[in-house]
Amino acid sequence: MSHDPLLVLAGLVVAGVLAQWLAGRVGVPSIVLLLATGLLLGPLTGVLVPDALFGSVLDPLVSLAVAVVLFEGGLSLRLAEARKLGWPLLRLVLGGLVVSFVLTTLLGHALAGLSWPVAAVVGAILVVTGPTVIKPMLRQARLAQRPARLLRWEGIVNDPLGALLAVLVLEGVLLHGELQHAGVAAPLAAMVGRVVLAGLGGALLGGLLGKALERGAVPEHLKAPVILAGVLLAFAVAEQAFHEAGLLAVTTMGVVLANGSSPSLEAIRQFKETVATVLVAVLFLVLSARIARADLLAFDPGVVLLVLAILFVVRPLTVWTALLGTDVPRAEKLLVGWIAPRGIVAAAMAGALAPRLVAAGYPDARAMVPVVFGVIVLSVALHGFTVAPLARRLGLAGRSGGGVLVLGVSAFSLELCRALKQAGVDVLCVDESWRSVSQARLAGLDTVHGDVLEESTLDELPLERFDWLLAATRDDAYNSLACVALGDLFGRDHVLQLTPRAEPIEGEPSEGRGAHLQGRRPWGEPGSFSSLAARTWGGRHVKSTKLSAEYDWDAFRAQNAEAAVLFEIDDARVRPLGRDEEPSPEGRLVWVP
Repeated sequence: MSHDPLLVLAGLVVAGVLAQWLAGRVGVPSIVLLLATGLLLGPLTGVLVPDALFGSVLDPLVSLAVAVVLFEGGLSLRLAEARKLGWPLLRLVLGGLVVSFVLTTLLGHALAGLSWPVAAVVGAILVVTGPTVIKPMLRQARLAQRPARLLRWEGIVNDPLGALLAVLVLEGVLLHGELQHAGVAAPLAAMVGRVVLAGLGGALLGGLLGKALERGAVPEHLKAPVILAGVLLAFAVAEQAFHEAGLLAVTTMGVVLANGSSPSLEAIRQFKETVATVLVAVLFLVLSARIARADLLAFDPGVVLLVLAILFVVRPLTVWTALLGTDVPRAEKLLVGWIAPRGIVAAAMAGALAPRLVAAGYPDARAMVPVVFGVIVLSVALHGFTVAPLARRLGLAGRSGGGVLVLGVSAFSLELCRALKQAGVDVLCVDESWRSVSQARLAGLDTVHGDVLEESTLDELPLERFDWLLAATRDDAYNSLACVALGDLFGRDHVLQLTPRAEPIEGEPSEGRGAHLQGRRPWGEPGSFSSLAARTWGGRHVKSTKLSAEYDWDAFRAQNAEAAVLFEIDDARVRPLGRDEEPSPEGRLVWVP
């Protein structure tokens, strides 16, 4: 079927972004919707034929896109996190890789009847749990910090390691066939050396770029483009040394940059995250559309058994073996032992390596693509739909719409937190003053002592429990800074702050001006710090009132014309109620007389 390439390219981006937006609206994992859309456009209808559209440049484009995604993943890895996770992380990443490789290889030979070389390559490919699928799942599931970090580190680090292991196994198989008794140890050792050099080269380039950014050698408007060019260069050069070594080079480059001290790093990270989000969507559409219809239907009983065994046997055994004897709680082991979706790197590796094995005299390598894509489809669907419910059941995830994180303890915020807690809302107070924290604890509230602008305090906060941030300290500049700093974690629409003065002074940003440097201020003058503090000090308490058919919004307003209505709670969901908004007919209002 012939289509205008320009229209198809634009349609890919639009379809990918639209699928992610729709997934967020209806509560479906975005990866599942992307995969389904790609299969529908590709093998099921033939509307999208990536090889015909892109021709010989498809594989290089996919490789470069995966490199950018992995670099962005590396930018999210802070070594302080690794030190905090400690021994369990090292055992999961390295020990888990070995256990998964061995078990998948054995089961591939025993269940699917694959020859040992083919089974070993499949085992190496399927150790990966890439960031292209893990990160969207973590974002949607709102997991607790430690299991989320374990899964994120495992996915980002094991992606290049698994790809390299698969290539090394393949090269060992091919060399063994070519050299016979001459031995393959020396050539393989040389390959490993080139891989290590590629990783060191990526780290060195990351360090040099980091120093250049810190010293102001790169103009502000060119920092993100320079780093993007560096990523592509590092990947291309490392690929010349050894196939798939580029993935390791860009990952180490990202990690080194992430742990530097450049003040521009956060803006660069945001830019790269935006680019990676679009690339992940397009990659999933292209690679799922590239699956042949025959491969979708080529599942014999052995292949089906192997796919099921990888999900239900290999992954749990891998995690429980790797984390045996560590301090990781049973609930976290259960969650991590279930979640292992495969993504773009596994798909790309299977498509690239299977033809080489077939050409080398291993006809059973034709089963590689059905096995790998079977694991991808089933793991993305099962894990995508079950990660949030399972995590909530295990007490390792928050529920969407519930929870308010309040910065600053004052007479007003204590009243507000008490009213929210009595209405069934999860509330946590954060303050730098031990005296204020003690007051909140005496009031029966959950508290954390510290500054949310410091990473050590953020690491203590169970952010998965909270959907809203309310900055309610006496310092408006601090409130604004906290809202800007945490805007990406909560979403810009979910960071709120109080205005400390009832009337703006000359030169102060009024509503609509400097909005990008502030949180939302939905309540106007009645919700200012001074107004709410005056009401509270005047002896008026924050109240909670349930609306009904007998006592509706009009009746409430008639009786409480001067009330400052702050929040509405409806069906366990919290939202701020702006001055011109009306609540739902049976919502619960949190307000100050």
